[in-house]
Amino acid sequence: MNHHEFEELIHNIDLYEQVKQQNFDAITVDEIDQMKEWSQDIERVRISGLRQSTFEYFVKTQAHKFKAILFWKNKLVEDWSLLSTLPDVEFIGFLHNERITKCWDMTENHRLKGLSIEDFTRLRSLDGIQHAPCLERLLFGNSVWPTSVLDDIQVIANTNLKQFSFRGKKMMELDLEIFRMMPNLERLDFPTNLLTTEEIAWLKAKIPHLEGYSIRPYLKFNSQEGMDDILICGKRKPSLHSTRDMDRIQKYEAAFWQFVERYQNQD
Repeated sequence: MNHHEFEELIHNIDLYEQVKQQNFDAITVDEIDQMKEWSQDIERVRISGLRQSTFEYFVKTQAHKFKAILFWKNKLVEDWSLLSTLPDVEFIGFLHNERITKCWDMTENHRLKGLSIEDFTRLRSLDGIQHAPCLERLLFGNSVWPTSVLDDIQVIANTNLKQFSFRGKKMMELDLEIFRMMPNLERLDFPTNLLTTEEIAWLKAKIPHLEGYSIRPYLKFNSQEGMDDILICGKRKPSLHSTRDMDRIQKYEAAFWQFVERYQNQD
């Protein structure tokens, strides 16, 4: 699973067969049973409105059929530990939950390569991720609501993750050395204001092959004529206009690369 495939599974709902249901806030057992009639060629499913009882029924009776499962707005599920019984699932996306407080035991998810956890209000730890034998790509953060917080990410050190994307509100503690302890890490995404410009430059210097949304001096984006179209990467950094503010942009860029050079020359 590469970066593009992972992002498509998260964001492109057209890839999934949707369970037909009258109320997207509360699916019934009979509606779940419709999947018994589905073609065996269907490999991806999107399901909404699960409560704890219907979540467990779905996992026990139908979930094993699919390589990718997108749990779309199942805010009342309290315990997702039954996901450990799906050894062949390759991707799980879970959007919006207000009850779950800890990850499940992923030891038996032998083919799980991608995991996306978005808009969780009470989950503050990734403990359990380190036991997933084949997990390559992990996203944690916000999709709609700015509520996702992690206490720390120590558990991902020494894992085989190729991609870690944090799109949450904040991390309470963050040791950048963790990313140097991840031998397969290729991509690291985070909000442009999560780290200082100097910290971003440290990442660029110490892990030069690392790609990521914010691992650069600035981002250029499309905007209406006359509006700012440059976002300087780093905490408390401004948005600027690519023509009007060219001198300021060049100073920020020069400062970034000076930081990079300084850290490259350190042991």
